[in-house]
Amino acid sequence: MISKEKQVREFKFSPSLEEENQRLDKFLLSKLGFSRSKAQKLIHNGNVKVNQKIIDIPHHRVKHSEIIEVQISPPSPTTVEAEDIPLNVLYEDKELIVINKPAGLVVHPAGEKKTQTLVNALLNHCGEEILKIGGNERGGLVHRLDKDTSGVMVIAKTENAHNEIAHQFQERKTEKTYIALAWGTIKEDTGEINAPIGRSIGDRRKMSVFSAKVRESTTFFRVLEIFQDFTLLELKPKTGRTHQIRVHLSSIGHPIIGDEVYGGKKRIASSSLKGIKDKIERQFLHAQKLRFYHPKLKKIMEFSAPLPEDMQYVIDWARKNKSMQNVKIKY
Repeated sequence: MISKEKQVREFKFSPSLEEENQRLDKFLLSKLGFSRSKAQKLIHNGNVKVNQKIIDIPHHRVKHSEIIEVQISPPSPTTVEAEDIPLNVLYEDKELIVINKPAGLVVHPAGEKKTQTLVNALLNHCGEEILKIGGNERGGLVHRLDKDTSGVMVIAKTENAHNEIAHQFQERKTEKTYIALAWGTIKEDTGEINAPIGRSIGDRRKMSVFSAKVRESTTFFRVLEIFQDFTLLELKPKTGRTHQIRVHLSSIGHPIIGDEVYGGKKRIASSSLKGIKDKIERQFLHAQKLRFYHPKLKKIMEFSAPLPEDMQYVIDWARKNKSMQNVKIKY
């Protein structure tokens, strides 16, 4: 039963016997058509009651005898404006858009930063309808890349596409491939970094493998090429934790070149790359490929983006420089 209000939407459900013992967040996902993250946000914010008591635990198991009530406040007036920011579009249809995000572009407005983000660009390119896809001012985003990470991103243009693709990310059914330049020589041809990640105890803006509250995190890697001071890597994260690849490589003593946050910037001055340090202005991490299931076309799709100029420049320079020729090619 749904009662519609002008200001607040109210929903009331009673689970069937078949639905009994489902997680609360998954139950709401099926009833409201939201993404799981949005359902969890409603629960954490105290917008969900079970038998007239607020439940803030997404993994609560629903019972046939329970009455579940949900209140959804109207979205706040938007403060995000469309901006004519160029987009490198790899693919687009009525359901989604795939882009090659440049390094330096912030994905989502946050805090006082309401301009010069990917969402501003999407609003200009796709129209104002995209701003509400996935939630207020979310702009259809189903995943993110750090400001200084370049590469492939998929953005939903319909609520159904957002829910379906977001579910694929949550259930680890997408395949993401990254390319990175990491300091030092990695001896193994392939390997797995299995280290739980959580918020850093000393700095809440950073992530760390040393944290009081960690979550399972796994990254697979393959060595592509070894130079005198650094290694060219292909990486496939199994999980999708914040800063995962950057934290994992730093944790094994091979931080990404140019990564100021996780120790990859300070090595430049004492390395063979010091002569071209002006070419290294960000962490050298690139989302090269993304593979997912298109919810409307009903087929697997894969998109790739070539290495950006700054990363390619350093690789080409190292290949040509004889002093760098401690080279081992793996592909």
